[in-house]
Amino acid sequence: MSKHDAVIRLDASNCAFEALTPHYGAMCCEAASFCFEQHRHFVPTRAALNGCDTPHAHFHWTSPPAQAAATYRDRDVAAEQGAYAVAIAVLNQFHGYKVIERSVKGTGFDFWIGTTADSLPFQNKVRLEVSGIFEGQSRVNARLKSKLKQMAPSDQSGCGFAVVAEFGSPTIAVGKRKSSNGDE
Repeated sequence: MSKHDAVIRLDASNCAFEALTPHYGAMCCEAASFCFEQHRHFVPTRAALNGCDTPHAHFHWTSPPAQAAATYRDRDVAAEQGAYAVAIAVLNQFHGYKVIERSVKGTGFDFWIGTTADSLPFQNKVRLEVSGIFEGQSRVNARLKSKLKQMAPSDQSGCGFAVVAEFGSPTIAVGKRKSSNGDE
């Protein structure tokens, strides 16, 4: 393990998830651990980080229970739910962001994240769009580009991030989208 690698814990007790219900945060972390373990990754697993200050991170998690195979039978859904945990934890590690709230359908992004939960709309908040890929590193860059473009209709709401988590290799790609007024 390089001393420059980040250490990221996928655990619902991580303060980055505190605005979510403990069950939802735990489920997303459990889905991520299931995806990592299906690819025979062990704790800690070193993942490539694209678009972050450091090129790698070591992910730590608790092994999922035996029922995980039945719970996460649909690997695409497991990857999507697990990617939420990975994205939130990565952006907390590198930018200090925490989940503020889940976004509504049709906005082009999944979560509002920020450093504080201000009561004013959009104050100190950024958008987060997430995508999970169970396996397929070759699809990461195209998916990131697509997710950044998907956020365009809500650019007036401020800047945002798109994160793609691919669990096979594993690779995490982070991209930033400017607001319509050019803010980052």
